[in-house]
Amino acid sequence: MKQTISWAFYDWANTGYAMVVLALIFPRLYKGFYAAGLSDGDQTAWFGRTVSIASLLVAICAPFLGSIGELGGLRKRLLLMFCSVGVVTTAGCYFIGKGDYEMASLIYIIGTVSFYSSNIFFDSMLTTVSTPEKRHFVSGLGFSFGYAAGFVLLLITLLVTKVAAAQVMFLVAAVWWAVFTIPLAMNIKEKPRPDRPPFFVMAWMGAKDTLSTLKEIWAIKPILWFLAAYLFYIDGVNTIIMMASNYGTTIGFAEDQITQAFFIVQIFGVPCAILFGWAGQKVGPRKMMFVAIVLYVGVTAYGAFLDTKPIQVFGIDISEMFVLAALIGMVQGGIQALSRSYFNTLIPVGREVSFFGFYSMIGKSAAVMGPFLMAYVASAYNNPENPTFSTRLGMGSVSILFVIGAVFLVLAGHYDKRMQRWEAKTRV
Repeated sequence: MKQTISWAFYDWANTGYAMVVLALIFPRLYKGFYAAGLSDGDQTAWFGRTVSIASLLVAICAPFLGSIGELGGLRKRLLLMFCSVGVVTTAGCYFIGKGDYEMASLIYIIGTVSFYSSNIFFDSMLTTVSTPEKRHFVSGLGFSFGYAAGFVLLLITLLVTKVAAAQVMFLVAAVWWAVFTIPLAMNIKEKPRPDRPPFFVMAWMGAKDTLSTLKEIWAIKPILWFLAAYLFYIDGVNTIIMMASNYGTTIGFAEDQITQAFFIVQIFGVPCAILFGWAGQKVGPRKMMFVAIVLYVGVTAYGAFLDTKPIQVFGIDISEMFVLAALIGMVQGGIQALSRSYFNTLIPVGREVSFFGFYSMIGKSAAVMGPFLMAYVASAYNNPENPTFSTRLGMGSVSILFVIGAVFLVLAGHYDKRMQRWEAKTRV
């Protein structure tokens, strides 16, 4: 139990970076402070390039890093190394001066690559800290810790308005990440491989292992179809996360309503991530993932018809944005947690880190198709007489990604059952 809680606390720990740097403070300061002096267009272009470079580096490096960690038995060491770099860069954001957008971009790229790289090794440790009977629940517990941390950090961030105070949040996030990583560092043990080769040899072996892992994925049909499903439905999930604020503003919701909606997502995410993990353990992860995907189709449909006028629930006026936020909070953490734990059950024993490298690559590459789909639909069906029609239609179009993901998930389940039957016969 100590190892399990220590592992789950890392989801709590790295939320400091996710909330402060990726989501809330850094993007706001970049445009108004770090890139001061540039035109609005140049500010947007610089930040867009910064995010794209960070994402591309993670996608390229993730499979290779996974192979290195597995070959050397270095999961914990590499996690702590990338965590340390991430903590330093998070704190470093405090010292970036006004107008120093190039340094801000560099620090963001290093920090973001470190954040996602540490998660490769963190996700692969799920096998170490849980039994097969508890794996889905433990994965949900980790995401629940992350949502709870997100709620606390969001509350603190809302109190921050001035630039100087906002910069202090970087120091808070750095300390948060470092301190809450201590339980994992102290309580999760990993013995390095005694036959570990020198680094350069290991790097060459890692490159070959990456290609070998890719061939294995192609050969193991349940994994291949699951990753195909994950590519589509997690793109839909990430699209909703990334586009929700912009979408809400476009169709007429006030900024304070959108901020309150973020709170609601965190509040519902805490218990529901655990609940989905528990249900996945009881009835099977694929069934609960399918339930989550169906609910997400409902979320996109409801979002497309969202009304800015409040609805009455038990005589109380409630914004429809809050209802949508509650629905998202119910399924977001659940589908993320079960995706991680289900993929873990498909991986050959001893190959967790290498395979999670590809899992992380797909997860980081997601949120490409969804925004493109929304943009294309919004542009193609633009109606000056009804300005929000095309935007709403664009939101509804994201459901296509969930439908495709559901089809591929069914195929993954079909091949998974076939493989299980074959393995059962070979054991007889």
